Amino acid sequence: MPVYAYKCHTCKKIFEVRHGMFFEEQRCVSCMSEDVFRLPPAGLTGISNKKEDSSNRPGKIVDEYIKDAKEEIKKEKKKLKSEEM
Repeated sequence: MPVYAYKCHTCKKIFEVRHGMFFEEQRCVSCMSEDVFRLPPAGLTGISNKKEDSSNRPGKIVDEYIKDAKEEIKKEKKKLKSEEM
């Protein structure tokens, strides 16, 4: 059976319980209140404590291409200016 995390509105405790997917009537294990809500799974929150490595981020190749293209344009502009004079 999967483990689910809950937070109680009454006593503010966070607790974990094992039960089936369709179990609906969870009570707080500390104060027995029915005023609890299920927390999202840790991997699905979209929040990570680990800093993302910028060398592995999407778009790095595009950023490098843009940087190289800008450098080539600068060089070409300098070359064209020197040819005009």
